[in-house]
Amino acid sequence: MSKQTKAWGYGMLSVVLAGTVTLVGCSKDTGTSGGTAAPSTSTGSAQPAPKAEAPYELSWLKAQDISKPYDPAKDVVLQAVEKKLNVKIVPEMVDVQQYKTKLNLKMASGSIPDVVRIDFADDFQKYAQQGAFLDLTNLINEKDTPNILKEVPKEVFEQAKVNGKIYGIPYQGGPGAGYRWNLVFRKDFLDGMGAKAPKTLDEYYNLLKKVKAEKPDVIPLGGYTAQIGQQKYANNSFDHIFGAFGVTPGYFTQKDGTFGSYDIDPKMREALLYLQKMYGEGLIDKEFATIKEEQLRAKLYSGKLFSWMGWWSTANDYDTQVEMTELKKSGKLAADATLPSQADQPYKYLTLTDSLVGSDGKAVAPSGAPFSQMHAISAKTKDPKKVLAIIENSLSAENQMLSVWGIEGEDYKIDNGKMKVLTNDIIDQKTMQDKSGNFRGVQSYLFAPGLNGWPRYLESLPLRSSQALDVAIHNKYQITDASNYLDSPTKIAKLVELNTMRDSVFTQIIMGGDIKKFDEFVDKWKAQGGTQILKELEESFKKKSGK
Repeated sequence: MSKQTKAWGYGMLSVVLAGTVTLVGCSKDTGTSGGTAAPSTSTGSAQPAPKAEAPYELSWLKAQDISKPYDPAKDVVLQAVEKKLNVKIVPEMVDVQQYKTKLNLKMASGSIPDVVRIDFADDFQKYAQQGAFLDLTNLINEKDTPNILKEVPKEVFEQAKVNGKIYGIPYQGGPGAGYRWNLVFRKDFLDGMGAKAPKTLDEYYNLLKKVKAEKPDVIPLGGYTAQIGQQKYANNSFDHIFGAFGVTPGYFTQKDGTFGSYDIDPKMREALLYLQKMYGEGLIDKEFATIKEEQLRAKLYSGKLFSWMGWWSTANDYDTQVEMTELKKSGKLAADATLPSQADQPYKYLTLTDSLVGSDGKAVAPSGAPFSQMHAISAKTKDPKKVLAIIENSLSAENQMLSVWGIEGEDYKIDNGKMKVLTNDIIDQKTMQDKSGNFRGVQSYLFAPGLNGWPRYLESLPLRSSQALDVAIHNKYQITDASNYLDSPTKIAKLVELNTMRDSVFTQIIMGGDIKKFDEFVDKWKAQGGTQILKELEESFKKKSGK
C-alpha cells in the first residue's frame, strides 16, 4: 500500500457531527379501564413492572466549529434524542481542523471512542488491519440491519472491504452521493427560437446549429479549462458529449475483475472526432482551452453564451446576474443597482437538464466516489453488537428526521407534505441560541448516515438550489470510477503525468489535430505507466475481494 495519504471522494462538510439514536422496547403495564393492574392467573397478585433499561452510554469524538458557541448540556435536540431513544451520548469536543490529529492520538493510545469517523482511506485500512475496528462482515445483513442496507448498497460495502472483510459503514455527506453537474441553457433564447431543451445528442447538435444560424454573435457551447493535470478534462465542459458516446475522461472501468480506462477506449476516439466536427463548424467556443470560469461567466452575463456544463450550485447566481444585465440594458435597473435574493423564485433566464443520450439511447455521467468517509465501531466497545443495533435503529425514517432536523414543530414543520426548516428563524446567529437560551441548529446525531444523505435534504434548500441539485443527483446515467478505494502506487506516481498528456492531445484533436494523435496517445499511455496501473488495480481488486 502506498504511504501517500489518499482523500476519499468529495471534501467533508465543514462540520460533520456524528451521533446516535436507538429505540428500546419498553414493556407497558396492562390494566383495566380504571387503571388497576391485571391480576396474575397463577397467584392472583399483581406482577411487578419490568425495570426500565438504563440508557446505553456511548463515547463520541465530536468535530465542532469552536468559533461558534456551543454547550451540549443546553442542546435541546440532543436531549430529545437521548430521552426518546434511551441513549446517553458522551461527547468530547474537538475543533474540526484538529479532528484527524486528535483521532490519531486516540487510536495510538488505544482510547478509541465507541464509533469513529475516518476521513482518509489509508488511515482506515491501516487501523482496520491493526484490529482496531469490529469485523461487521457477518453482522450486516437483510434480517438484522435492513435500515443500514437501505442507506448503503451491498456493492458499496464490497468496495469498502479491507482484505475481504467489512470494518465500517460508508458515508458521503449531507446531499448524499451523486453527480453534481447540469447541462444549462439560456431559456429565453430557447423560447425565442420556439425550441425545447434537447434529450439526445442529435437533437442538441441540431439545436446548436440553429443557434449559430439565428444568433451568429452567440457562442452555442461554451467551455473553460481546468488546471493542467486535473483528473477531469476541461473541468467537465464536455461531459455531455463524451457521455453520449459512453465514455468520460479520467475514469477507469472494471468488468469481471479486468480493468480498463476510458481515456484509451475506442469510443473516446469517436467522441473526439465528433467534438472536432462541432469545433470546426463554430459550435464550440474557440477559447475553451484557455479561458477560466470567470471569463465564461462574463460571456454568459453579456448574452454571448447559449449552453454550457455547470456545477449545480452556480445556476442560481448566474440567473440573477443575467437578469440584472438584461434589466440594465432596458433601463429598468440602475447601473449600480442590484436585485434582492432570487433564490426562492423560479429560474427566469436559465433551464437545466441532465445527460444527453447517444444513438443507442444510453449515456454516462461521471459521478464522484460513492463515499468520502467511513464510520467504524471500536473493537474495544463494551457491547459492539448493541452499538450496531443503535446505528441500525438510528437510520429509521422517523429517527433520522429527529437526529438531523430536530423536533417537529420547533426546528422544522411539514406543511402540505413539504418540510420547512424553522431553526434559522428562531436562533441568534451570534450565540446560536433560541430565546430560552437553548442551543439549536442542524447538528446531526447520526453515527453512520450512509450514502443517501440527510432525509428531505432538497426540501431544506431554497427553490433554485433544490431544483438544480435535484436534476444533478438524480441523473440516471451516473457511473463511478472503478479505481476508487483500490491501491496502485503507479497511479499515484504517474497519473498527473498521464492526465496532462491526455489533456494536451485531446485539446489538439478537438481543435483540428490529426486523429492519429489519439492512437499515438494510447501507445504512450500504456508504455508510460498505464498498463502497470491496470495491473495493480486488478491485483488490489482481488485482494480487497478476499480472492
